[in-house]
Amino acid sequence: MALQARVAVAEHSSSSLYAGFIPSSTNHVRLSSSLGSLASSSSLIQGDTLRSLSNADIGYRIAGPKWGRRLGSPCPALSFPVKASASATSPKKVLIINTNSGGHAVIGFWLVKELQSRGHDVTILTVGDESSDKMKKTPFSRFSELRETGAKTVWGSPSDLSSAVGSASFDVVLDNNGKDLEAVKPVVDWAKANGVQQFLFVSSAGIYKTTDEPPHVEGDSVKASAGHVGVEEYIASLSFSCWASFRPQYMVGSGNNKDCEEWFFDRIVRDRPVPIPYPGVQVTNISHVKDLSSMITLAIENPDAANGITFNAVSDRGVTFNGLVKFCAAAAGKEAKIVYYDPKAVGVDAKKAFPFRNMHFYAEPRAAKEKLGWKSTTNLPEDLKERFQEYTAIGRDKKDIKFELDDKILAALQTA
Repeated sequence: MALQARVAVAEHSSSSLYAGFIPSSTNHVRLSSSLGSLASSSSLIQGDTLRSLSNADIGYRIAGPKWGRRLGSPCPALSFPVKASASATSPKKVLIINTNSGGHAVIGFWLVKELQSRGHDVTILTVGDESSDKMKKTPFSRFSELRETGAKTVWGSPSDLSSAVGSASFDVVLDNNGKDLEAVKPVVDWAKANGVQQFLFVSSAGIYKTTDEPPHVEGDSVKASAGHVGVEEYIASLSFSCWASFRPQYMVGSGNNKDCEEWFFDRIVRDRPVPIPYPGVQVTNISHVKDLSSMITLAIENPDAANGITFNAVSDRGVTFNGLVKFCAAAAGKEAKIVYYDPKAVGVDAKKAFPFRNMHFYAEPRAAKEKLGWKSTTNLPEDLKERFQEYTAIGRDKKDIKFELDDKILAALQTA
C-alpha cells in the first residue's frame, strides 16, 4: 500500500503514529489513501481496528492554526506546555444543560456521575418537562441514580434559566443541548451575566470538512455553515476566564438511546444478512461515553490547561464497518453474514439505510492527550457486550421489527 505523509515543521520520533506504520524521525504523520488502497493494507488495519498512539509527555512545535484560536485565524508555530495534572482541584459547582433526545443525552448522564464521584456539586437541567414521554426513556428514566449521588435534577428552558435554577450560582456551565447560536446564546449570555468562570460547549466532529488526510485533528477546516461553528466563535468572543469546546462522534455506553449498535444487533439476532455499503473498510470512531465524561472532567479540574481549546472528544481507536459487524456478532454470540451493496446502484439513501456515514469519518483526540494528559479506556468489543446485555434485557431481540429498506437492497442485489 502506498502511503503519503505530510510532515509538520518539528521532528519527534515518538509522536502520533499508526499501527504498522512508524515514521523514523517525523511528527504528525497524516494518512492519505483511497478506499481501495486502504482495503488492500495489511499493516494499517489490524483486526479491522485502527489505532492511533501519541506521546502526551513531551511538548513540541507544530505549524498551522492554533487550537481554540478564533476559527480561520492563522498563527505561527507554537509550543505546547507540559500536560496538565489529572489530580482533582477544589470542588466546583457545575450546571449542565442537557438535551432531551438524541445521542448526546447520555453524555450529561455519565458526566454527572463522574463529577459527583470526584466531589463536585452538579445540577443537570434537562430541556423540557419532567412529565413528558421522553423522560420515560433512558437515560432520563435513570435519573434517580444521579439524585442518589447528591446531584440535582431540574427541568426547564435554556432561554429562561433563572426560573429553573433560581438564584443558584455556578463556577462552570456546560451546554450539551444546542446545535446553533440561537439555541445556545441565551445560555452563554446568562452564564456571562452571572459571573460563571468557565463555559464549556459540546459541539460535534461532524462540522469538519471532508478530508483526504484522515483522521480529523483539531485545527482542521470546518464547515462555515455548521451551526456549532457559530457557537464556538461566539463563546470565544466573550472573554470568559476559561472556555473550551468538545467535538464527539459516535458513542456507546449504558443509557444511550440512539440506535447505532442496536441496528446491527437487530439483524444479527434474527439471522438476517447485514447490508453494508461497499467495500466495508470505511473507518469510523465509536467511543464509550465514559471517555467523553472523563475528558470533560479533566477540563473542569484543569481549566487553565483547557482554556481556549477545541477537543476532539473521541477514543483513540478507529473501527471499520466490517469490524463493527464482527464485534457485534461476537457480543451476541452469533455468526454474521455481511452483504455489500452500492447505495446508488440499488436506489436507496445511504443515510436512511445505514446508521453511519458512508465514508472514512474519524477523528483523533490529540489535544486532550497533549493538554490534559487524558487517556482513552474504550474497549469496543467489551463495550458492545455490555450493550447487548441491555439490548436483550429490554426485550428488543423479541420485538417485531420491519426491514423494508434491507429487503429492497437484498431484492436489488438478487436481480442485479
